[in-house]
Amino acid sequence: MMKLAEILPHLLYEFPHESDLLRAIEELSRKFTTERNKIGDYLKDERLVSAYTAFYLTTNFPKLRAIMGWMPEEWKADLKESALIDLGAGPGTFSLAWKDFFGTKEFLQIETSPAMKKQARKLWDGLHASGEMKQEGNPEKSVLLFGHSANEMKSEDVIHYIEKYSPDHILFIEPGTKEFFGKMLEIRTQLLKTGWHVLYPCPDETECPMKGSEDWCHQFIHVTHDPEVERLSQIMRMDRKLLPLTVQAYSRKEYPKSHERLVRVLPETKFSFEWEVCHDNHLEEYQVMKRGMDKTTEKRTGNTLAGVGLSTELEKDISGKKRVKLR
Repeated sequence: MMKLAEILPHLLYEFPHESDLLRAIEELSRKFTTERNKIGDYLKDERLVSAYTAFYLTTNFPKLRAIMGWMPEEWKADLKESALIDLGAGPGTFSLAWKDFFGTKEFLQIETSPAMKKQARKLWDGLHASGEMKQEGNPEKSVLLFGHSANEMKSEDVIHYIEKYSPDHILFIEPGTKEFFGKMLEIRTQLLKTGWHVLYPCPDETECPMKGSEDWCHQFIHVTHDPEVERLSQIMRMDRKLLPLTVQAYSRKEYPKSHERLVRVLPETKFSFEWEVCHDNHLEEYQVMKRGMDKTTEKRTGNTLAGVGLSTELEKDISGKKRVKLR
């Protein structure tokens, strides 16, 4: 777990007091939400770049770890042998989280903001990060990561970068919004047409059953952070524990994957957990009975969030709703 105290000495801007850092984070939050027409302004401001680094680096470490918990072990083993191309890298928050998780030795950080590039270099050197961090080039064997960067691009620009760097794998970690999901569907369609295989979250590669619906496919993770970051989040009234995301992974080759994916947790009843599940690219309602569960199992099942793969056994089909048992 990356601690805030480890990062502060390596920021471009030294915050005189905690209150100054909090004000900068609050300003960033406004630009990301209500003032999106000014979102590019912070990329030129070393104070805001430093605030972004302090707050989001610490939270991206547990975010990446939670996401990797969904992924097939065979794929993760291949990622260990691949260089990371971090597109729209910012100060390198996901690069450092990736290095911590995989022990990767080669990184290419693609970023246009001079302030972000300067911060990335200072942070990498200051933390004595092992491995080679480059800001230009094209590794031979690689995974291309869009970490909250594809949502700032047009779909055709995303495809352009994929074609330019020709990676072996692609991972999207983006906002869990309906707007981005619409863009992700366009990208997904184009990737499947050009020989890519969807690894996560789709059970197969037919048309998404949520295309054209009012709902959208996104995931949730529940994470814990450094206590100091938790305290700042509470002061700012920003929930960084329960996070909605759009996560999608693609590869040049196929890997074993789950054919049942929880996409929405419905209101539970006194007797059952009610879920919407994507099963072989068909949306189905599952009912998991609480009867027979011990308290630990019931609590764990009740804490299950959208995004996890399932393995179930059908007990009964009741008017289109499947009553299942978890394996």
